[in-house]
Amino acid sequence: MAELLPGAARTELQQMVLDHDWSVTSLGPVEDWSPTLRSTVSTVLNSPFGMLLMWGPELVMVYNDRYSALLGPRHPDALGRRVPGVWPDVWEQIREPIDVVFAGGSTYFEDLLLVMTRYGFPEECYFTFSYSPVCEADGRVAGLLNTVVETTSRVLAARRMTVLQRLGSLPRSVHGSSVAACAAALEVLAAARQDAPVAIAYLVGEGDGLVRVASSGVAEDDAVAGSPLHAAVRAVVRDGTAREVSGLAGSLPGLARAGASPVGEAQVDTAVVLPLSLAGAAEPVGAVVIGVSPHLRLDAEYRTFLDLAAGQVAAAVADARAVELERRRTAELAELARARAQFFTEVAVTLQRAVLGPTALPEGFAVHYQPAAGTLEVGGDWYDVVDLPGGRYGVVVGDVVGRGLDAAAVMGQLRSAGRALLLESRSPAHVLSALDRFAALVPGATCSTVFCAVIDPAALTLRYSSAGHPPAVLVDELGRSDLLEGAGGLPLAVLEGDRPEAQVSLPPGSTLLLYTDGLVERRDEAIDEGTTRAVEALVSGRHLATPALAGLLTDQLLADAPDDDVAFLLYRASA
Repeated sequence: MAELLPGAARTELQQMVLDHDWSVTSLGPVEDWSPTLRSTVSTVLNSPFGMLLMWGPELVMVYNDRYSALLGPRHPDALGRRVPGVWPDVWEQIREPIDVVFAGGSTYFEDLLLVMTRYGFPEECYFTFSYSPVCEADGRVAGLLNTVVETTSRVLAARRMTVLQRLGSLPRSVHGSSVAACAAALEVLAAARQDAPVAIAYLVGEGDGLVRVASSGVAEDDAVAGSPLHAAVRAVVRDGTAREVSGLAGSLPGLARAGASPVGEAQVDTAVVLPLSLAGAAEPVGAVVIGVSPHLRLDAEYRTFLDLAAGQVAAAVADARAVELERRRTAELAELARARAQFFTEVAVTLQRAVLGPTALPEGFAVHYQPAAGTLEVGGDWYDVVDLPGGRYGVVVGDVVGRGLDAAAVMGQLRSAGRALLLESRSPAHVLSALDRFAALVPGATCSTVFCAVIDPAALTLRYSSAGHPPAVLVDELGRSDLLEGAGGLPLAVLEGDRPEAQVSLPPGSTLLLYTDGLVERRDEAIDEGTTRAVEALVSGRHLATPALAGLLTDQLLADAPDDDVAFLLYRASA
């Protein structure tokens, strides 16, 4: 027998095999062993892989050091005993493959689940192994050679790594709050109940109170309150040290829902309470309770998994708090921006109105001015209504190129000059011709556009002239519209010469609209589309009083916050 083990150094198990009294087994005395049995035992004892030889119909066991580790406390009593007596817990699963081998076949299994009670409880174990026949010289199958590797650690590690990856890849979109983050993390653990049959998350609330925010696998939600487990949670949050709580099968029977383990049903007896610690925080912000599977040993690898899982839950909470802070800051900045924009708009309107003068208007008129969205700039748009002798009115709408104080200064000069010229000449063409000469002398006034008109309410007529300005719109009571383009010309101070002038009738009840291009011009459409939209709005509101009609035009045409200043003037002819 000793000749089968080369070298003088022998392991404890090898020596046990040499010293064993094999005569009391069906193998008989060593000197009576067949060459096949001797050589196979030598192979087993010298192999670095886990090997078990089952010999004869009685399946007597001869195994090596690597295999003895799989036996746990069943070694060394298993040496020389029959397989059914050593492995009663898995005999029903392995008997058929053994019969296949003794019938001349062979078998192979990869990561096969076997439920073993080698440590006193039904344990979830995985093995990759083969059963091969050992034949005597006459071809008879005399034994079975089992080459085996326990893959429990690898299978569990791969399974747990998948859980940790899923926890680590939770999208930030689920982190609407710390509570939502915990709930999302525990949803992942709910799909991994083989390793976390129960999970409960707590966060520190107001007054340092603990708030249960999420759970998975719990049969009764209120079962934990007042239990030793809840006391452990408070202690962990207080000092940041993880704790193991045992005896739950007695104190909290039925804690976990059924269906957690592939092994079968059993009470969760142990749970680990771990702190939720955030980087930079002096104390934990909460704790997570994770139940230990009753079918797995709570070894170092299992503890590492639980620590990492708690770390991922804490990371989700940290991310949620960052998102919450970011959202609050964004909301605060948005509110500040709205307040600033409102302030700037009020300032701009106030300044512009100060330049435009009193808002008291003759009957039948309405005006509106709106600065470009979100700016503090006053602009170059203006309107004016001038009382003329004979009950007539001079009306002007103009637009200076540019924005800001420079444009407003030019606008103020052109408005004052236009008002003076209207009072002197009362001819729109003469006013614009004189403004051409005046604008040529004012820096920044060149290319300004102006629409100038004189309204005679008694004669129901309108005389007008345009210096490159958008055409006025006239709508009668029946809704027929007309663009006043009959006296158009170039903007101010572009060419010298007389300006054209035209006259139209103002039917009783008709409505006149003078406006700057900010009312109808948009970046994403042709100006004709904006003009058509303005005409349609004017037609639809033609029976409204002019102040109400001004509000309608503002709502329908300026709701998209145009990026240019807007000024418009309305006049309703007496019916």
